[in-house]
Amino acid sequence: MLELPSTRSADARPRETGGGVHLNTDKWQLRELEQTQESIAKETEKLAQEVQRLSKSVRESAERVDAVPELLDGAPGPADRRELGASADDGAPGMNTQAKAPDLPADADGIKWSDEKPASTTYTSHYPTTAGSTTPMKIDWAPLAELTAPQNIERMPSDGDFPRPETNTLARNSGPNGEVAHSGTVPNAKWATVYVDEEKRDAVRDAMRDAYNAYETYAMGYDELQPLTKRGKNAFGGLGATVIDSLDTLWIMGLKDQYSRARNWVADRLHFDRNYEASVFETTIRVVGGLIAAHDLSGDEMYLDKCLDLVRHLKPAFSTETGVPYNIVNLKKGWAKNPTWSRGASTLAEFGTLQMEYIALSERTGDDEWRQLAESIVETVRKIRTQTGTPLGLYPLYLNPHRGTWENTHVSFGAMGDSWYEYLLKVWVQGGRTKAMKGWHDMWEESMRAMIDKLVFDGEEAGTKYVAEYNANHAVHKMDHLTCFVGGMLVLGSHGSDHEDEYMKVAAAITKMCWRMYSTQPTGIAPEFVNFQDKKMHVGGKFNIQRPEAIEAIFYMYRKTGDPMYREWAWEMFTNMRRHYRTETGWVGLKDVRSPNPGHDNTMQSFFLAETLKYFYLIFSDSDTINLDEWVLNTEAHPIRVMPRDKSDVGTN
Repeated sequence: MLELPSTRSADARPRETGGGVHLNTDKWQLRELEQTQESIAKETEKLAQEVQRLSKSVRESAERVDAVPELLDGAPGPADRRELGASADDGAPGMNTQAKAPDLPADADGIKWSDEKPASTTYTSHYPTTAGSTTPMKIDWAPLAELTAPQNIERMPSDGDFPRPETNTLARNSGPNGEVAHSGTVPNAKWATVYVDEEKRDAVRDAMRDAYNAYETYAMGYDELQPLTKRGKNAFGGLGATVIDSLDTLWIMGLKDQYSRARNWVADRLHFDRNYEASVFETTIRVVGGLIAAHDLSGDEMYLDKCLDLVRHLKPAFSTETGVPYNIVNLKKGWAKNPTWSRGASTLAEFGTLQMEYIALSERTGDDEWRQLAESIVETVRKIRTQTGTPLGLYPLYLNPHRGTWENTHVSFGAMGDSWYEYLLKVWVQGGRTKAMKGWHDMWEESMRAMIDKLVFDGEEAGTKYVAEYNANHAVHKMDHLTCFVGGMLVLGSHGSDHEDEYMKVAAAITKMCWRMYSTQPTGIAPEFVNFQDKKMHVGGKFNIQRPEAIEAIFYMYRKTGDPMYREWAWEMFTNMRRHYRTETGWVGLKDVRSPNPGHDNTMQSFFLAETLKYFYLIFSDSDTINLDEWVLNTEAHPIRVMPRDKSDVGTN
């Protein structure tokens, strides 16, 4: 029972008694109580009206900017970009899913709107409203945080110039002895001297400007743009994947206005305390890699601070008996797991594609923890590589992170396997190809010998080869578009190998096959994967999602040989992409490359800006634009400075 005190007191509270609510029945007290109730009712009504008014205002603002991306924390994420096919609902690898915008945006994960909104300003895009129109589109930035002028960007490139930061401004702790690699400090890989083709390079630059401006116009801050519906979607937890993936591309191409706004968004809007189940792999190659590359190019240490914050949120994924991380971690809560479709196993490409980024972060911050985490994974795998049941050097796709045992015999240089092999090589290159890095190179060489012996086959056309998969002791004659990276990998690894000539011949033949995947289609665009029967190539996955691996291989072949044929191939590929990908509101993939009217999907992939357009730009640039003796590109094509190393924990025991 509750009792109201008979005296009016500022701290008077109802008290429990044994029977019911006891009230003083004096009329004045009853009247006062009634007035209080009436007052509360009126205030409640006013608050309800204010909430309704604010709701309407917020919805109207959200419509103008297609909602605010930071408020979509926890939106359904995609599966690995390298893994397609199944539904995302059951945790299986699947196509990216659209994040549903809330009806009423509200504070999320501690994000608060400022009481003082910035004055309404407009950003004028270079993106036309209709095909061929020069009328600019405008975006109202008023509902968003004010974009202030960037700080600490002394070396902002002018249009068309490639910035070459001074070595003493690159890092907090550049290497084991403070050194930073530059021309002459690492072995010369015998790259060809090539010169810029300004007309074609600038055409690619225009495409990047066009694509990124469309993203800014319709989806700024979202992970990716949906051009057909003019909306953004959060496929990677609302971490602004396209912004971060584009930073170094914008810098290299000298698109300084776009870069400045992107830099400001990262500084002011990017945070990682999100209730979102993040792919450790995707977050590392896109966000960690993109931030490190932006730092190495610009010297802006803000990017390193963001990196350190992010990897601390990712760290719980490494809490396994073997140190091999889980594929997924909740950034806010620290819960880590593997997807149900992998039956508790970790995926080869996912735990084997963290090393470049983590090592680079340790080198630049002086905190060796991240290098140790990354290298321990590779050392664990090295010690159990003979337990695979597959030819030595070929690694199954699934590893139990608790028992340290392989869970199948399926081997692929495409989806779920590819970048494991890529990083064995690139960490060696990243470390200056020194003696300390020999363990990495030995593992890579072992894999290449097995791949060429067991999985590389001749195609129908002379001078072509493809890379098959392996399962249950036999070859599976299927090749993903993803697998085209092998051509570039062999070029990069040919120097310093006793098999240089062989690697170059195989690389040329695989690259030619990848070119044929494009040139034989009515659209001039390659399918997602092909099958082979009696050496003949047949379309498997008919769609195309703007992948970079074929132009990546062509880029390395051109940088190595200087053969103008590779530029001719690249230009034909680019013009076909421009013809079929470009819409009035962004660049999109295709549903059926076999059709002259292939139809569009509704996603402009972030890696299209990070990788595909970057490789096209580089192939038409001179050999000093991202000199391959000074830089190594991660699997998302983010350039990371080469820093010679005198220590590695891989292959030392």
